[in-house]
Amino acid sequence: MLLELKNLMVSYKTREGRVLAVDKVSLPVEEKKTLGLVGESGCGKSTLGGAILGILPRETKITGKAIFNGTDLISMPSKELRFIRGKDISMIFQDPMTSLNPVMKLRDHFLETIFTHTKTSKEDAIAMAEQALKEVGISSNRLNDYPFQLSGGMRQRVMIALSLVLNPKLVIADEPTTSLDVIVQAQILQLLKGLQEKFKMAMILITHDL
Repeated sequence: MLLELKNLMVSYKTREGRVLAVDKVSLPVEEKKTLGLVGESGCGKSTLGGAILGILPRETKITGKAIFNGTDLISMPSKELRFIRGKDISMIFQDPMTSLNPVMKLRDHFLETIFTHTKTSKEDAIAMAEQALKEVGISSNRLNDYPFQLSGGMRQRVMIALSLVLNPKLVIADEPTTSLDVIVQAQILQLLKGLQEKFKMAMILITHDL
């Protein structure tokens, strides 16, 4: 078992008191398998992904366990979790335009991710970025582009490439086709399926749309 959630509960602090967003969720994520989380908007799917990665607001209350490779992520100190996040577990966010820094070139997004987790040389890091873009069907000469120069579908492909560049064991895809037209949605889902099979990674696919 790669990841096992045990009685995971998440609540947010509001003016009216705490609001329960995730209520006693227990589920397994097996190695090299895809787990689908389906539910209407606002039911706590994205909150669940954020709890696993430790990226929810500081005042959020999280109880239960998220056992990843034998270690509980919920009780793990934030400094240690930072080394896992982006390397062993990565996330594809809903809206790439807000997830990508508009004043950073694509190259710098990749270099930041790679240098945070490895001691790779700049030359090798750029080669890794070029290969990651190739895997999602984007030419390496787009590394010097800014996010606004890409279409919505291409930005989402870049987000997928960023999530894969360090060969994670688990990818959390949070509504990866939101705001894309139907044809591009199908292309992105097919791309994710192919990459999951090729790289033998586990995936949690979050969606509200069957």
